[in-house]
Amino acid sequence: MPKKTRLDDSAEIYKQRTDKTEREKLKEMNMKEKLAYLWEYYKTHALVIIIAVALIVYIIKEIITPDVVPKFNAAIINSPINTVELTEYGDSFEEWLQLDPERESVILNDNFYTDFGMGYTSIQTLVAYVSAGDLDVIIAPETEFAQYAKHGYFKNLSEALPTDVYSNLANYFYFSDLQDDPEKNPYGIYLDNSNLFKGKKYNSSSYVLGIVLNCPNADNSVEFIKYLFRNIEE
Repeated sequence: MPKKTRLDDSAEIYKQRTDKTEREKLKEMNMKEKLAYLWEYYKTHALVIIIAVALIVYIIKEIITPDVVPKFNAAIINSPINTVELTEYGDSFEEWLQLDPERESVILNDNFYTDFGMGYTSIQTLVAYVSAGDLDVIIAPETEFAQYAKHGYFKNLSEALPTDVYSNLANYFYFSDLQDDPEKNPYGIYLDNSNLFKGKKYNSSSYVLGIVLNCPNADNSVEFIKYLFRNIEE
């Protein structure tokens, strides 16, 4: 006589279990369900692969792409020149220097202001550039320029400029003494007659250019001065 149990012989516990394969599961799904299932199942793997590929591409790009080296870097304080004109002027000066634009660049940085509550930040940034030896030229209204000249930021132009350039621009020099030297020397050039700053003033102050004492591109700084005044040299 069969042993009695509490469960019917046809109960689920007595049925043979069969796990469906991934292929069988997919066959029973529509396209939307298949995509959702595959994304849920493989998304972690996919993200890892995507990140790995992106990292490899980035590394390869960094290796094969040459660094663009600044061959001239000027800081313009309280610039009166609009961004488009300044960019075009920088591009034309690059051509003047015959630079390779994929490897070399000219920077005309006009992000320095002493008003609009930005004075302290601009000064600290400018000082950092100078301290790091990353700046070739500073252009500023005379009232601002005088402070930097007094503190010895600039080269004596009688020593920095070739004889012919010095002679041609003698009438435009800005003279200053230093904190530790009362003798006045030419440390700047007024830009009133230059082709970029002609007629430009800042609160009635003329713009003045000085070559930074520890500039990394001394020759190109001289070239920039020649480029600014090329209309009076020809």
